[in-house]
Amino acid sequence: MATALVLNVLLANGYSAPDGCNDLQNCRTMWSIVYGCLLTVFACVWTAAHPDIPEPSNSIWPPRKSRIGLMGISLVSPEAILATACYQFLLSWRISKKYKMVEGWTLTHSYFVAMDGFFDPSKGGQGKAVDPDDLQRYPGIIKKTGNTRKVAITKKEILNSSKGNSFSKFMIALQLLWFITQYVGRWASHLHRSQLETMTLAYAALSLFVYVFWWHKPVNIQFPIHVTNVDQPTPKTETDADPMPLVQVRPKDMELTIIFIATGMIFGGIHCLGCSFPFPTHTEMILWLVSAIYITVAPVFPIMLSVWAPRNLGSFGSLIILRTLLVYCAARVILLVLTFSSLRSPPPDLFQIPSWLSFLPHFG
Repeated sequence: MATALVLNVLLANGYSAPDGCNDLQNCRTMWSIVYGCLLTVFACVWTAAHPDIPEPSNSIWPPRKSRIGLMGISLVSPEAILATACYQFLLSWRISKKYKMVEGWTLTHSYFVAMDGFFDPSKGGQGKAVDPDDLQRYPGIIKKTGNTRKVAITKKEILNSSKGNSFSKFMIALQLLWFITQYVGRWASHLHRSQLETMTLAYAALSLFVYVFWWHKPVNIQFPIHVTNVDQPTPKTETDADPMPLVQVRPKDMELTIIFIATGMIFGGIHCLGCSFPFPTHTEMILWLVSAIYITVAPVFPIMLSVWAPRNLGSFGSLIILRTLLVYCAARVILLVLTFSSLRSPPPDLFQIPSWLSFLPHFG
């Protein structure tokens, strides 16, 4: 349906400058609007994906261990990707804080641990990823020489297996910054923005935060490093060489809840900006308003109900959660359709652009 709407809009408006816009340097076409938005969304869902390392069995579940899986999640629920990135940043920061006395330890090491980069094949069955609280027990991760501790694998060795680099991340971040800047520039110049650009802004804003949180995370590493626990667990004391032996690095459930609610409300809140834009019909404006408000407040419902409803409402509580999620999906579909249908009768100044925007580097 969305594809048909895009084709109809492009055929109706053409690829040339609209009436009353003779200077292409200060105008844009409908094609350039759609193309720029789709290119930016693609950049968000493809290059922002930093999958965790799959298990040796080559399992692609959960989806966070597959780039295709992360792309799907990012397209359908970008707020979930931002929540995941925020969680891993918090986890990695705490790992770095705990092992800050280990010589050569970097945030990249911490991300490698958080993405299941170190694997212990002796942990029953097919083995398991090394727990962030037990790194000091693996000489393949941290080498011990008396009271001195040093990384066994350098940052360079980890990044050698990474499929990304800082330059490629910078170029994509530049594209996202350009889109956000041109949107704000149109607002400052009192020029209309389309609903499609508002939806894209939501993707770009969240993806920019994802890039910040995952800047030091290695990209698309396919195989973990196998390490063996040769130390026997011993009681920990305050004089243990481990800098913070009693600190648990994993974020608590309440922290995860707050992160998910905040990211969901940011994504929905940006869609609410489009409520004041012109719509072809009053019905479409009402549909956008209701759907945008719903996806803004909806992240609170499943979280709260999942804590309260199962204990008090039993299976009926689970049914409420399911219906909430189904309505959320319906609202997202409605917004997607409206982003393209609203382009069939655009206001004239939608095609005007501030002259200074052409000097900003970007793709498309």
